[in-house]
Amino acid sequence: MSDYGMFTKEQLYASTGMRKSKSLFVEWKAEGIEPIFTLSRHEREGLISLRNLYIKYCVDDPTEVEFAEAVFGDYGFWLNLSTTMYVAKELEEWRAIVDIKRKAQAFKTIMKEVQEDGRAAFSAAKYLIEEPWKGRKQATRQKVKETATKAYSEVQDDINRLRENGLLQ
Repeated sequence: MSDYGMFTKEQLYASTGMRKSKSLFVEWKAEGIEPIFTLSRHEREGLISLRNLYIKYCVDDPTEVEFAEAVFGDYGFWLNLSTTMYVAKELEEWRAIVDIKRKAQAFKTIMKEVQEDGRAAFSAAKYLIEEPWKGRKQATRQKVKETATKAYSEVQDDINRLRENGLLQ
């Protein structure tokens, strides 16, 4: 990787030294300029899907810095490109996809904690049962919380009894 990320200076900058933007994409191909990206999810004609690159890098980095540095070699380049009208519209969808994927990873971690009966198993189970991400009204949240606490304590008693009898490790 160069100081310009995955690409050369010539691919990212015009001969005047100005950052390329619209001309980077096949969707707005300019006469005599070879694009390197597509905004589509499908790579085509030897072009790279900026959407797929973004998702690959940003699920684990919501700051977008690692993505920007790996792809463009510079966060400023990405910041400029991401605010252009034609990328900003697409970026809303990409960010939503990344948020969903990040939440899916978090849920897997929480589920694993519950399944392995780790130190935070009670809190994790309670979180899953209460479903705070669904934005319920306060009264409903309180009722769900009480039910969740009661249900977990009943199950916890069974788990303790099984452990005492050597039926569960």
